[in-house]
Amino acid sequence: MAKLSAYGRTEVGTVNKLTSAKRYMSDGTVLKNIGFGWKVSGKVKPNFTPQGAFAKAAANQARALAENPAYAAYYKALHGMAGLSKRWKLHAAIELMPEDCDGVWSETCDGYYDNVSASVDEIGHLCRLYLAAMAENQARKAA
Repeated sequence: MAKLSAYGRTEVGTVNKLTSAKRYMSDGTVLKNIGFGWKVSGKVKPNFTPQGAFAKAAANQARALAENPAYAAYYKALHGMAGLSKRWKLHAAIELMPEDCDGVWSETCDGYYDNVSASVDEIGHLCRLYLAAMAENQARKAA
């Protein structure tokens, strides 16, 4: 597990993906967290500065969210409902059974541990947003 402040480095910025986060550090190290702690993911290429790499990644993500409003709505709802450590589990359950919001709720909110605090109605709304995002993606691919 990587320490965020090791060797005197500071954070340049963090880009939150759907189920993970990438953090760009001042020494060029890129850390990634998929819900189980920060791990070293790589280094910024020598021809880029850490600030430039972060700015490019943030701009790419902002552009993708602006071009895909249904995906952006799902992204925002998922991030609002679950923290980084639980987001992967909720998204995986929705991917597996988007038509069965009760099943998703049972898997993610009524399990033995690591539960998301949400009602069946909230999970149902999230499933509908996911289906809309997938339809948007299919329409974009067809065009």
